[in-house]
Amino acid sequence: MTAPRPAAPGPRPRPPAPPPRRSWARRIAAIVTVALVAVAIGVGVALVIVKRVRTGEWRAPTVGDLAEIKRDVAQRLDGPPPVPRVIFLDPRPRTLTAGSDDAAAGTSSVIAHQGDAPRTVPGWKGSAKQWRDLVTCVRAQFAAFDVEVTDQLPTTREHVLVAVGGRPKDIGVKDAQVAGLAPFNGEVIPRAVVFAFAATQSHQPRGVCETIAMEVAHAYGLDHEYLCSDVMSYLKPCGKRRFVDKDAPCGEKKARACAGGAATQNSFRRLLAVLGPRPATTP
Repeated sequence: MTAPRPAAPGPRPRPPAPPPRRSWARRIAAIVTVALVAVAIGVGVALVIVKRVRTGEWRAPTVGDLAEIKRDVAQRLDGPPPVPRVIFLDPRPRTLTAGSDDAAAGTSSVIAHQGDAPRTVPGWKGSAKQWRDLVTCVRAQFAAFDVEVTDQLPTTREHVLVAVGGRPKDIGVKDAQVAGLAPFNGEVIPRAVVFAFAATQSHQPRGVCETIAMEVAHAYGLDHEYLCSDVMSYLKPCGKRRFVDKDAPCGEKKARACAGGAATQNSFRRLLAVLGPRPATTP
């Protein structure tokens, strides 16, 4: 008896085709894209937090904020910023733009905190004699220190620009009682742009002079002091103010610690440390 033949094997099923392989280049590109998106989100959150710390407001950072942060980072990498040896009192009408402080270029972080729009300050509207008295008064405030006070356009880029004149509303500030504004971070700002709103003080030389002294000192890293006779004080009435050689707590309406954590500040000694004493003149 013949054994039955085994059935001929049928066609073998083909295995499913493997999924197309992504090239390594495409995989890396996808990873990099995800990483960049994560970094962008992180940077955006960080900038909003920095904006809150700088201005007290929760809002998106402006172009001016980005430039200011870039400047701060560059300064920390390059070491201590240069100290400006010229204080330029500018009585002219002028337009200032938002950005990191650059007195020669006319860019201002104070303007940047009000938005990206340029702002025009109208300049000094008092008399010529009042202006001369103002310049003389500011020179007297800084007479002990190695710095020049001038109303002539400086030739050096490292100078503090004081835009003198107008009112806070000219740069978008709603508080009509503000007499002056300046950038402040507790350190020297080498090309700071500060404001003295002379119209809020009826162009009276002494009041505007003390405002200028306070705002310029902020650009050299000085905080407010809780000492009535000091030009860095908000307390009043106090008579004529100056940089007083006396340790005092910082503060506005009440005493507090100073920027950086120090318990006290001596405005005269602090400026002396930053600027040095005025060189003796040869008779």
